Amino acid sequence: MTAWYVNSDGALDHPVFTRHPEPEAWLAGASLYECLDFPDATLRRAIAVHEAGHAVLAMAFGIPVVEIHLREDLGRISGEGGAAWVKTGGTWSVSYMRYAAMCAAGERAQDRWMRERGLWTAQRAWAVERAAGDDRANLAETLRTACSTDLHFGANRRGVQYGTVQAVADSALSHLWDRLLRLAEAIDHHGHLTGREAARHADLSYVAVPYTEIEGVAA
Repeated sequence: MTAWYVNSDGALDHPVFTRHPEPEAWLAGASLYECLDFPDATLRRAIAVHEAGHAVLAMAFGIPVVEIHLREDLGRISGEGGAAWVKTGGTWSVSYMRYAAMCAAGERAQDRWMRERGLWTAQRAWAVERAAGDDRANLAETLRTACSTDLHFGANRRGVQYGTVQAVADSALSHLWDRLLRLAEAIDHHGHLTGREAARHADLSYVAVPYTEIEGVAA
């Protein structure tokens, strides 16, 4: 069973949950970037891994990827879209759990990548979770509007448990890990890929659609 920590900056009616406790650096006023404490080249690859996680599960589950973009400033300067994004398009329909796993795949890919490269610390894992806040919020909103259910953190509550979502994402990514790493390298190198280019790097080309069919976004 996953243990969840309530973060100090959440509202009473909208608490922020993480698998790892808030680090002292954050409580002392450090930014997420400072909590990650990566040089720019490592941070760029970490962000690319996050987006590749979303993209490979999207393509594997039949959600067409239109574009992947990594900002050159790595999100340090405020602007539209965050540090990077995956745009999806076309008409598609998947089960709620596959969609949920796709939403969680960014943070779960980053966590595994850090572990495999000896970069993992509880502070960095927490920062990866917090940086994926929009992904979790998008999933929660989709579950409410499309499934009339809620996203929960913890046991003994009805609805979709995020710990289960993370486990499904981990399992799905394990079958695509080499493809994900190849795609992350391409995102890091090029900064921008069309859906067809991304699919080719991941060897999942049958899912890509033309750039002009943008309809959805997975951050």
